[in-house]
Amino acid sequence: MARMYVLTETSPFMMSYVIITEKNNVVIVDGGMREDMPLLKKYVDGRHISAWILTHAHNDHIDGFVNEAETNGLKDFDIETIYYNFPDYDKLIKLTDVPDLEYFRQELNEILPAFNAVKPKFAEKEHIVRQGEKIDIDEVNIEFLFTYHDGLYANLMNDSSLAFRLKTPKTSVMFLGDLGPQGGDILYFENFGKLQAEYCQMAHHGHMNVSMEVYEAIAPKACIWNAPIWLYEEEALPKYLADFEYARKSDRLRMYGTAVTREWMQKLGVKKHYVTGYGTQKIDL
Repeated sequence: MARMYVLTETSPFMMSYVIITEKNNVVIVDGGMREDMPLLKKYVDGRHISAWILTHAHNDHIDGFVNEAETNGLKDFDIETIYYNFPDYDKLIKLTDVPDLEYFRQELNEILPAFNAVKPKFAEKEHIVRQGEKIDIDEVNIEFLFTYHDGLYANLMNDSSLAFRLKTPKTSVMFLGDLGPQGGDILYFENFGKLQAEYCQMAHHGHMNVSMEVYEAIAPKACIWNAPIWLYEEEALPKYLADFEYARKSDRLRMYGTAVTREWMQKLGVKKHYVTGYGTQKIDL
């Protein structure tokens, strides 16, 4: 039986998954920051990595990968293929007509330039994901349902997240990365009827995330929260989300704290919640 480890955060907010197939091959999702690498290496334990999926260019998701590429060319890992689809930095950095230019450029400059700088070290292993692609790794099937859509600029990096459904003969997991409301809307309309899964990785750590309609379409029986305890228990409208005028001007409405998301899950009848703030979680697939 395949198994999935949802790694607890050594660094705040990070997201890191290690999926091990029946034949002992590995799929990694993101990996977290550089301080999370020792824990990741512990669970990989020298196994062959058939796929390393990078959902989007934020520090808490890919800083560890970038640092490993920069310092030792990823030599600590036996990687077959690296899957991603990131925004075009050179094109987007020239834009000025966006909802919040300062935030937009901050997003672009967080880690994407560092990632682009180390790309030559793994160029022969990279694969730019196209929406609708499917890959099979032993008994694990992955279908990419959402990739970067040009024009989603209000929540640039989060809404560039890869979203994909992982299936085994026994179960399924929907990965949403850090998708926000707008990216989630497109995922919903482009994949209506294809989102259902037993497990759901809660988008953007469970807050400022996709709409209730997306989760209703997934209809999960269990939710996976990449979140410390304080974030999992966050109030419905924390102070940093309470500035309605800024949210309106920056086109960042419909963003709520995790209390709203937890209420949605209660309405959907979800009984099981895996929270990384309580430690590394193991799920049999």
